[in-house]
Amino acid sequence: MSSSIAAAAAFTAQASNRIALVTGANKGIGFYIALQLAMSGLFSHIILGCRDATRGQTAVSDIVSQLKTLPSPTPSVSYLPLTLGNKESHANLKQSLEQSFGKVDVLVNNAAIAFKNADPTPHEEQCKPTLDVNFRGTVDLTNELLPLLRRGSDARIVNVASMSGYLSQLPSRELRSKFASEGITMSKLHNLVDQYEQDVEQGTYIKNGWGRSNYGMSKLAVIVATRIWAKEEAANGISVNCCCPGYCDTDMTSHRGSRPPEEGAKNAVMLATMENIFTGQYFANYEVNDWLET
Repeated sequence: MSSSIAAAAAFTAQASNRIALVTGANKGIGFYIALQLAMSGLFSHIILGCRDATRGQTAVSDIVSQLKTLPSPTPSVSYLPLTLGNKESHANLKQSLEQSFGKVDVLVNNAAIAFKNADPTPHEEQCKPTLDVNFRGTVDLTNELLPLLRRGSDARIVNVASMSGYLSQLPSRELRSKFASEGITMSKLHNLVDQYEQDVEQGTYIKNGWGRSNYGMSKLAVIVATRIWAKEEAANGISVNCCCPGYCDTDMTSHRGSRPPEEGAKNAVMLATMENIFTGQYFANYEVNDWLET
């Protein structure tokens, strides 16, 4: 057998026609997650879900160019439009994936927004857009794609969370207890997030024991959603985990972060690729962390 044929056979055995989707992958941490998954040899197709078509196609070209330095065969890399928080966009993405691949093996929910500290938009006006994208959008997209993930092989959902999502951001012991409850459901989680938004709009959120960060609240909700999905989808063979990439040098941090985005990406990539994967965990600094104690 020639070396090229042997390489192709080895790649096929490893990749096994596995499909990975990374949202918000046109730049920053998401770009490096997509690149590192593409270079892992474990996937046959990498899809970048991005809002901006030009940036999405540019990111695809950049990844393909870097893959040329590797022995062939290498996975295909493509872009699909995604506006996180737009249910029609979620449905269209699912339809495209189903028609092209029939399944998804790994979903990395990386896309998110964050208002800058210098942004003059009042706190109460930042609240709903942040929650609609980071939490409600992530939940709706994931639920839309669950039927495809249930068809996947060693299927995984990786939610990119944040150190800002720590439970202790909530001064109220009662609220902390509700979020940390083993009996919390997605419906109850939505109700809590809706209550936070209502209290922010009414200016009572501090008095009622909520934290001061819309972004932190959205990421706390993503961490709790991770735990809920992990329980619900275990019977379907889907592992669900979340991670903190650390404070990275990206547009979102105005490039104040000390960690290179390619390093921050590694936590998500490890959860997407490691053998004997656990489920329902918060992963940071390349190890499982207890989000209840952060």
